[in-house]
Amino acid sequence: MDKNLVIVTDKDLAIFLVMCGLDIIDIRKDKGHNRSLIFFHDNEELKKATLEYANKSKVVNVADYLAAEKRIKTLLYLQKQ
Repeated sequence: MDKNLVIVTDKDLAIFLVMCGLDIIDIRKDKGHNRSLIFFHDNEELKKATLEYANKSKVVNVADYLAAEKRIKTLLYLQKQ
């Protein structure tokens, strides 16, 4: 796997990052811990979005958030199969 990737295991953060326009590079099931690993490119946009998430400093469009949540939930459901 590319060394310039960041692994996210928090579903809410992953939803926020997708809502901000960041692309998921890969998603894998971590069977040892019963969780999914979501990979994003490590760049300034990711760092900025992560800080905005942590500081709650970004105004979020609810419809965009719900659409991103639906896409993430679909991907996570497919990982269970």
